[in-house]
Amino acid sequence: MSNRSLTRRRLLGTAGAAAGAAGIATIGGRAQAAPGRFNVPSIIRSASTTELTLWEQFPELKEPFQAMLDDFNKAHPDVKVNVEMTPNDQYKAKLQTALNTGSGPDLYGVESRPGMDAYITSGNLLDLTGKVDLSQVTPTGVDAVTVNGKVWASPSGRYTVGLCYHKDLFDKAGITTEPSTWDEMLSVMDTLKSKNIVPYSQASKDGSLTYFNYIGLGSALLGQEGFDAVIAGTKKLNDADGVAIIDEMRKWAPYYQKNFLGTPYAEAKALFATSQTAMMDCGSADLAGYYQIDKNAKLGFFPWPAPTGKKPVTNTGMSVLYGINPKTDPTKQAAALVFANWVATPDGAKSMNAHISLLPVVKGVQPQGDPILTEMVNSPLDIPVWYERWPTLTLGDVWTKDGNSAFDTNQTSQAFADKLQAAVTSQLATPEKTS
Repeated sequence: MSNRSLTRRRLLGTAGAAAGAAGIATIGGRAQAAPGRFNVPSIIRSASTTELTLWEQFPELKEPFQAMLDDFNKAHPDVKVNVEMTPNDQYKAKLQTALNTGSGPDLYGVESRPGMDAYITSGNLLDLTGKVDLSQVTPTGVDAVTVNGKVWASPSGRYTVGLCYHKDLFDKAGITTEPSTWDEMLSVMDTLKSKNIVPYSQASKDGSLTYFNYIGLGSALLGQEGFDAVIAGTKKLNDADGVAIIDEMRKWAPYYQKNFLGTPYAEAKALFATSQTAMMDCGSADLAGYYQIDKNAKLGFFPWPAPTGKKPVTNTGMSVLYGINPKTDPTKQAAALVFANWVATPDGAKSMNAHISLLPVVKGVQPQGDPILTEMVNSPLDIPVWYERWPTLTLGDVWTKDGNSAFDTNQTSQAFADKLQAAVTSQLATPEKTS
């Protein structure tokens, strides 16, 4: 959704060019940031209202954003937030120029990590630790705004990725249970293929969907602890686990459509949308497009299957995060904190979902509309999309430039895993940009 962050939509649109996502500043470990006490400055009551300016970069979504802000303004009549939208291609330069000169908005939409880290190191984000209550926010949402044990933004909207399937094709093949393990997934695909149904739509030509498959299967095998270890540099993507991820992808290859190695993302998506394949990886933002092509589509969703004994997993990225300008005056900072706290409550999350239609990050808040969205937010385990962390930022480049070799039986899985780890090693050795 966002030009400032490498969301799934942008990644697929640029064929996995992860390096284009502005690599930036300090990566901290996965911190446990949920202070027990929150000291939100009180606003001095008066006949006047404290007015705040929020900068965002979605001109086409100004009305939905304003509707959400209207809900906030009604709940907190002493604070009024006005939104100003700037076109995507101009937003970052305009924001950085204003912040660097000591001006700018009171609140602003900040990009997801690792881009967010640059605003921290440049002193352009207010430290919200102990000032914003994130106790109702999902672990993935808290992790997304926590760097080195400190909270720097308030999360609001997210997108989640797993697997979509056509229920009618599963029914036709006599499949009644969604797969939750790698073995079950292979069995389901074998059953579909035996019924002359192409099991899976894949795009390898541009490395887009193969990259997401890798993230999903890798997250399912590694779990949160293993992923954190990769980020910390204490676990390698070319060890036995890393090779097992590539091995599993190779096992899935016979169940993809013909010439998947030459299929780009748009073509693979069209195959699934028109029911020519039974399954495809999909994100919450993809659903509207599928229903636009076939309004009667009967779609289901399940998380990425995992090795036996491990939890199925989804991957989540952040679309909307709110930061506070530390250079705004104390009265406005206090008012901005009221808003930052509100978006992290059930009321704020429901309003965001109702008007902006992103998945909520507050626990227990069920998204409106398609039941699939509810399944997405209730995943057994949710791990960040890998391109929102500096060490794994450029893995998409490997899949874009050389992803087909992952399926080349003349090369070993180990050889491709070595290429992926080399990208991580290079990132760990590269100073993170701060502007």
